[in-house]
Amino acid sequence: MKIGYLLLLSLIVGSALPATASAQESHQRDSWYIGFGLGGGLSASWEATTDTVSFDDWLDGLEKDPKISLNFKVGGTISPETLLGFDVTAVGQGGAASGVDAHAQINNYFLMLTHFPNKEGLFIRLGGGYSVIVATIDTPFGDFDSMVKGVGALGGIGYALWLGKSFNLTLNLDHSQQWYSSSFGEPDTSQFTILYVGFDWY
Repeated sequence: MKIGYLLLLSLIVGSALPATASAQESHQRDSWYIGFGLGGGLSASWEATTDTVSFDDWLDGLEKDPKISLNFKVGGTISPETLLGFDVTAVGQGGAASGVDAHAQINNYFLMLTHFPNKEGLFIRLGGGYSVIVATIDTPFGDFDSMVKGVGALGGIGYALWLGKSFNLTLNLDHSQQWYSSSFGEPDTSQFTILYVGFDWY
């Protein structure tokens, strides 16, 4: 959380720097874009047979790694305010102790609409599509792997700063929900909230 607050503070302070430049120069996005993001997970959990299990709970007793979030996006500019493309978001966390390694991860592969109400700066993201939740446990006595497929939806908000004429530095906050066609004992639903920094090229 402290890292997230520092990123938010740096974004607010940094937003004052390009204000003069943006007043002098109006940025124009190209017809396509590609971007990457890296950050942390604020929450991640799943529900199976009415029990809610967080990643932290599932890894209890192990030395836990931080939750890591990743983003990849590519698509087209359909208007000065609106982008439409393919978007991958994921959150994962692992842990280890006494020869046991465990890892849980949720992946979203979504069609994503991104809208800038003022053409730059603040933006919102809405998307949906295919989702997967994966859990693995490796022990000296054997391995366990589980993967459940389903669908999901995502809503997000963020702020973009122009770096020159072709690049954006962004701060993103996304929340997504997933639903699975699962067998007994497997996740029925899951959710995660992630905070990450992105770098987009237009």
